[in-house]
Amino acid sequence: MKQKLRLTVDDRINLQACIAKNLSWKETSRILKKNHSTVYRELKQYYSVRDGRHTCEHCKNRDYCLESGIVRNSGLNFDCFEPVICFRLNHFPFVCNNCENIMKCKREKKYYDCINAENRSLKNRVGTRKHKWVSEENIEIINEIVSPLVFKGQSLHHIYETNPLLKTVCCERTIRRLVYDRYLEAKAHDLIRYARFRHKKKHLVNDGRQLKNIERLFRRTYTDLQTYLKRCPERRVVQFDSVIGKKQDKSAILTITFPRERFQFGIKVVKSNPDSVYSNLHALFNKLGARKTKEIFPVLLADNGIEFTTFHNLEKFDIKVYFTNPYRSTDKAECERNHEFIRYIIPKGKTLGNLSQEDINLMFSHINSYIRESNQNKTPFELVKERFGSEFLELIGIRRIDPNDVVLKPKLLSK
Repeated sequence: MKQKLRLTVDDRINLQACIAKNLSWKETSRILKKNHSTVYRELKQYYSVRDGRHTCEHCKNRDYCLESGIVRNSGLNFDCFEPVICFRLNHFPFVCNNCENIMKCKREKKYYDCINAENRSLKNRVGTRKHKWVSEENIEIINEIVSPLVFKGQSLHHIYETNPLLKTVCCERTIRRLVYDRYLEAKAHDLIRYARFRHKKKHLVNDGRQLKNIERLFRRTYTDLQTYLKRCPERRVVQFDSVIGKKQDKSAILTITFPRERFQFGIKVVKSNPDSVYSNLHALFNKLGARKTKEIFPVLLADNGIEFTTFHNLEKFDIKVYFTNPYRSTDKAECERNHEFIRYIIPKGKTLGNLSQEDINLMFSHINSYIRESNQNKTPFELVKERFGSEFLELIGIRRIDPNDVVLKPKLLSK
């Protein structure tokens, strides 16, 4: 087994999936290729607590109060309250994720969430290494020299080069770091060129949402996909995503992208409905037939949206299904890049409710007839026709548009 290697986000996803599948401690360790003690420490360190009811019935000291004749109002919180810990938390998986009584139990609960665990692990790794490399005395010296000159509009490089004393204290990069970390009177927005650039901020992996149906990610993570492609580099990956309009819309566009050809087509589906996505793809694959489906769609890659919670069931067509890392759109960058053409025709915030499947086919026909320099000045339509034939294009409703007739403006779908 690998030793002294921290768990990755994929390891944590598989760990939560193993818990959901009710696998044993030994089997979970074998799948993760980690020692059982590593799994134990992960579950004990990164669980989250959800308080239960703070009443006498759920307090450890209840028997003592009864024996001592102490009468308390069970509807209030008390300083002596100690929650009763469920005996199941003393055994693997040490959390309540897969407990059959989770909805009925009113005790304090412990949950393991892979995204929350990854966030806390990242915070621990970064926080312990983030500290000042300059003493308080030197910071005062730097502040007295740098801050007044920054307020005059001077750049940090100019200040550093014209004040030899600063070079004996620290480097120019350290001064910039002190300004950005707010240790000086001069702040980042006081720098002469700061407002001209968009500075990236570090965000955690998620925004508080939880992954739905975590079992589907078991051995279908993005890392598993990369491992598979190392063994079978000739396999093509088809990327899936969805495009939405207004929040109140009941429909959305399921986009299907072939990265090598920059080809993309769409299917109208019910918004945030996994059954609609699955049924439409199931119907498409049945029309293609088993052999053609495996040839055109050997490997599928989708994100972790709610519309793809039953996406893994398509493996019955003898194809591979994988999912991107949580909240990481760059794992299917080609698909996201191609959405730019859709937004030329359907700007963000515009409704999709009035679009028919014929309108969607017309839009993608124009998009796929647009010459791409990255395709050696060929259109995606031409490349897909050479690769899969005209029958496939007819089946999905995509036709060739004359180059001079291509329209990538909202007026294409205006009636």
